[in-house]
Amino acid sequence: MKRFPEHISGANVILKCFYGPVFFLLLLLGCSQNEQNLELGAGDEEGYLLVGEIKLIDEANSLLKVAHEDIPGFMPAMIMDFSVSEGDLQNAKVGQRIKARMVRDEEGGFQLMRIWPLSEEDASDLKKYNERLQKRLRELPLGRYLGEGDESADFALLDHRGNIVTSDDLLGRSLVMNFIFTRCPDANMCPLSTSKMGQLQKLAKEADLPVNFVSVSMDPEFDTPGVLRQYAKAYGIEGDDFYFVTGPKPAVLNLLRSYGVTAIEKVDTIMHSLATLLIDQNGEILMRSDKSAWEPETFLEKLESTTGT
Repeated sequence: MKRFPEHISGANVILKCFYGPVFFLLLLLGCSQNEQNLELGAGDEEGYLLVGEIKLIDEANSLLKVAHEDIPGFMPAMIMDFSVSEGDLQNAKVGQRIKARMVRDEEGGFQLMRIWPLSEEDASDLKKYNERLQKRLRELPLGRYLGEGDESADFALLDHRGNIVTSDDLLGRSLVMNFIFTRCPDANMCPLSTSKMGQLQKLAKEADLPVNFVSVSMDPEFDTPGVLRQYAKAYGIEGDDFYFVTGPKPAVLNLLRSYGVTAIEKVDTIMHSLATLLIDQNGEILMRSDKSAWEPETFLEKLESTTGT
């Protein structure tokens, strides 16, 4: 268990990133019809809140046909076609309920952005695991966070495929975890860390090591599952063993706090630290680096010694 430093400084520790407007996320998966007025963001956010069900996926034209509920003050409930991003199109499932922002596209039609799946089962898992995480945080001594030798934190979040993933799902294999966000502009911070995670994934695969990889977004208001899916593709990261995860802001912030990762929102900026963790198949933290310049080969050596290869 480690103690927070009294003063956090240095290029390897804090990055001031131009972040764009910061929106307060109220993402409660599993909303009922009479919860349709819950906002994903602040009142000045672009477009209109939409809640509906996917009826058809038109891959050729990048369209989703959605039966949406009444949008108060704008339009009644109806079935419409919406253009969507590549990541959201790949994540879409017929019959899936979603929450999104509806905006006008360049051609005068309508586009869906910031799409989140709605599922009562997922909402139950998110609540259960976040309660466990909150309990763990209350038990941590003041100024302490989880480090080498500690049991890792519980979590439940949504991955870049739109599926719920929990800490329990990942037990039985080694786990490498880091913390990033897709709009990070400093090549020596999140982009470098993501590239190194991709390198380590390839090295572990070549060595036939059973390892999972989790990258937690520090920007859940922007980094929806669809955004993270496109981010993974941009870095050439594939495979069922890699999870870019996001979710309700309180759950994300609790997870960051448990690992002592700083993410301070300013006006149009965020200041954040980094952490890369190696966790064994039983959930114990074996290794931790708080620098962006960590080496995949060093983590690979620890993985090999842990698995006995």
